[in-house]
Amino acid sequence: MTAALVAHLNSPLLTCNVFLQDEVISAQDALPQKTTLTLGDEPRSVIVLNPTEQLRTSVITLVVDSPDARVVDAASGRPMAVQVSAVSSSSLTFSAPFLQLSFTAELPPLSLTVYHVIKAPAGSASRARYVVHRHGDPPTVHSEHFQVSRLQGAEADLSLSLSNKHLQIWSSPETGLLQSGRVRQVQVRFLWYGTRTSGDRSGAYLFLPGGEGPQAYSSSGPPLIRVTRGPIFSDITSCFPHFTHTVRLYHLDGHAGKSLEISNMVDIRSETNKELVMRLVTDVASGNRFYTDLNGFQMQQRRSLEKLPLQANFYPMTSAAFLQDASSRLSLLSAQKLSSLFTCAGELELVLDRRLQQDDNRGLGQGVTDNKPTATLYHLLLEDRGGAEVRGQASVEHLSLLAHLASLSLSHPPITMVGPGDSQLPKLRPFQALHSSLPCDLHLLNLRTLEDPKVRAEVTSCLSSQ
Repeated sequence: MTAALVAHLNSPLLTCNVFLQDEVISAQDALPQKTTLTLGDEPRSVIVLNPTEQLRTSVITLVVDSPDARVVDAASGRPMAVQVSAVSSSSLTFSAPFLQLSFTAELPPLSLTVYHVIKAPAGSASRARYVVHRHGDPPTVHSEHFQVSRLQGAEADLSLSLSNKHLQIWSSPETGLLQSGRVRQVQVRFLWYGTRTSGDRSGAYLFLPGGEGPQAYSSSGPPLIRVTRGPIFSDITSCFPHFTHTVRLYHLDGHAGKSLEISNMVDIRSETNKELVMRLVTDVASGNRFYTDLNGFQMQQRRSLEKLPLQANFYPMTSAAFLQDASSRLSLLSAQKLSSLFTCAGELELVLDRRLQQDDNRGLGQGVTDNKPTATLYHLLLEDRGGAEVRGQASVEHLSLLAHLASLSLSHPPITMVGPGDSQLPKLRPFQALHSSLPCDLHLLNLRTLEDPKVRAEVTSCLSSQ
């Protein structure tokens, strides 16, 4: 489907590799890196593909070489709201040569939208503001392009807060991890699972935790916390030795503004026989039941049974899981497949990564030691619960429409392509395959071209006559 839409731009261009993917993967086991956009007097073309059948408002992020940039819609000339943020390998450096440019894009269904990125007058682009904090050990900050402050005195012991028109959250001043929300108590914790000391032990196929159970994650010193505030998004990032954890709120309408984005960058290559999990602790009175999806759409009820060992309560989560009680539902939507564990009412665990030294005698012949830095992405959504349909003794549950759209946006993010800065491109025009959004219960899986020229000509003639 993507190739069919891209071909609309101009097929000769495709043979010359004129358009580049916004992200480049240098090796098969490396994480994607953003392509840097060099800005000059001539506008740079950016093409954004919306692969879904729904009108959506999304935040598109580019990496540019200047803190002064603006984005305009190529068709209408309308300027887009932008936010310039820092991009660096060190959380204490805000003067890197490359910066992050985020803008709000309104994308019609199944469309190609063209934007122009232009160098702007100095100081004209909205820049993010930062607060950096490390409990008991104030950091030294290097900043060139941004306003950066530190928490001092009594404010260093106050909870960190983020809000938009839909949500408000508070995080711990010691760890930066989520503590609570405006309506419901929601906490994020990280834990280690070890393995048994004798007999069968955890491996690629077996999960056999030690008798001591999960241990709270701890580090030798307090994490560095970075708070970002801007007109398009605000976030809190906590930098621990084994992972970097970020919670982000978008200042948008629709599902993007009504959910909390959670992302982790995990690296446990320094550990031995450890499994890192993220636990959500809520006040949802879910009893011993929770729900995970089977195929990205249908939801299956799961039950945690005390008579079974811990490993028997693990279930696969393809893209969604939720906890609910009589009044509310807490949905966790994931961009990647994970295993989930339900331990007690209101709690949900997700396995982030595993590093195990021994083979578990199930055919692999080795341990799990090929770990790489691993990125995970989620949306957390709190909703009022409507009535559930009941059939016999079983409760039939589905994702809400809001959660379904949020999950669809995670599974099918916008695809960004950039044009070169040293070529004269023909004028690009936007393309819209649909005049309006399809119904929310329809999802287009594929578009295929007709290879037979005769059949293609007949279909073209039929479409033209209609």
